[in-house]
Amino acid sequence: MKPIAVRSSAAVLAPAGFVWDFLRVYDNDLIWRSGLEKMTQSPPGPVRDGARVEETLRVLGRVVESLIEVSDVREGHSFAWRVTEGAIAQGSRSVTATGADSCRVDIVKQVTLTGSDRLLRPLIAAVVKRTERKDLRQVRQTLEQAWKDRENLEN
Repeated sequence: MKPIAVRSSAAVLAPAGFVWDFLRVYDNDLIWRSGLEKMTQSPPGPVRDGARVEETLRVLGRVVESLIEVSDVREGHSFAWRVTEGAIAQGSRSVTATGADSCRVDIVKQVTLTGSDRLLRPLIAAVVKRTERKDLRQVRQTLEQAWKDRENLEN
């Protein structure tokens, strides 16, 4: 069965380096990803190739536990991830500067449904797409506010 594929992008009014520093730490996901109940990254801190992340996510009333592995880290720009235990999913995050104080965040996710979940594909696809877009709006708002607050403290 063809995976559910979601690509979300947002323009963020904050420098790319500031945004990257936030998105490259999985523990920060608890601030902006809806349904995320638990997140543990090993080793903690910024992602690096081979880092492993255990997450507990509540989706459609169900608890989904996954073990994720990070790869292809391009410092200051992007990283890829894939679930090694749990759901069949993979994706990436990237930050691209568009100006001195602005950037674009791209989040890609592919989820392959198995078993009886395949029967719910239209519903699950709609929920995944809606959630990803909502989460991206939340991270944009969080980062823009944090950048404004930082600028106000410096002035």
